[in-house]
Amino acid sequence: MMKDRIAKTAISLFHVRGIKFTMSDLARDLGVSKSTLYEHFPSKDALIGYVVEQINEESQIRFREIIENSNLTIPEKLKGVLLIVPKDFQHSFLRLLIELRRYHPEQWTKIEQGINEEWEVITGLVEEGINSGVLRSMDIPVLIQTLKTLMTSIFEQGNIASNQITLQESLAMMVDIILYGITSKD
Repeated sequence: MMKDRIAKTAISLFHVRGIKFTMSDLARDLGVSKSTLYEHFPSKDALIGYVVEQINEESQIRFREIIENSNLTIPEKLKGVLLIVPKDFQHSFLRLLIELRRYHPEQWTKIEQGINEEWEVITGLVEEGINSGVLRSMDIPVLIQTLKTLMTSIFEQGNIASNQITLQESLAMMVDIILYGITSKD
């Protein structure tokens, strides 16, 4: 399907040039005319909106797969959902979030809405963990706010590149600290 081919190529261009790539760049990389692009997407904003929808759909599918997996423990589910990064953006999700927020706030809002819906489910998981004794008793709103603040800090500070670790590695470290603490297991 041409629409998906356009989106995949736009994602590839995004990795190289950021969200500021042009429709001319995209047409050249695809080997088609700009009018062909505009047959499928009336504007670059529409294309970006389509890519954001794809990201949200993929994240929701992966989120549900983890939550509904009865073979996973509650801590494994929590870790799994907190580490979801869209597969096409493993190395550039941070850049995408920053640029969407700056240049396409309406698309950033869509990503943010999807994330907020997931926090409600995460809250339910924590409640289930506390009620079953898998997690210790705690103030759930404080935990959720702590997680949100830590994740926002990771996404906004961009310090991942300076520390030579990926977004995924940084998130994994954060989740491990929250789930298992900082004390040694001995």
